[in-house]
Amino acid sequence: MIYFVETHANEQRQTLCRWVERFHEEGKKVQIVVDSTMAAQHLDQLLWTYSEGSFIPHRIFQVKASDSLIEPVVITIGEVRLEGFDVLVCDAQVHLDFMKQYPVAIHFILRDDEDRKQESRLMWQSARDQGVQLHHVPYTSPTRRPY
Repeated sequence: MIYFVETHANEQRQTLCRWVERFHEEGKKVQIVVDSTMAAQHLDQLLWTYSEGSFIPHRIFQVKASDSLIEPVVITIGEVRLEGFDVLVCDAQVHLDFMKQYPVAIHFILRDDEDRKQESRLMWQSARDQGVQLHHVPYTSPTRRPY
């Protein structure tokens, strides 16, 4: 199942945190894909501070021989497949074939970026043509949960 979630560029990471919190509360292991070290560090800080009432144990993934992933939320830079994770949340552009490796994936449609909206349309069409189960989540205000 891939959720196509509408948001605005300046609200994407807050929306991302709400979705991560939802899946964490459901007991799911969540992988977040970003495109840079700076983005990983920003999300790391945001996950610690975005909500006073919640705590989401997480960390930035670093490749080490003895790296055991005990945190339920892990941020990766780029498309690194982590075994045992239930949900993929895409802060960056991720290929459809990578998303299909997870039971659930979240893709953000940026309503205020025409190029990204078009990329999202093409991805939706490709996923639909491949028989992927899809769910469109229309835009909701940042003060309301979209689910």
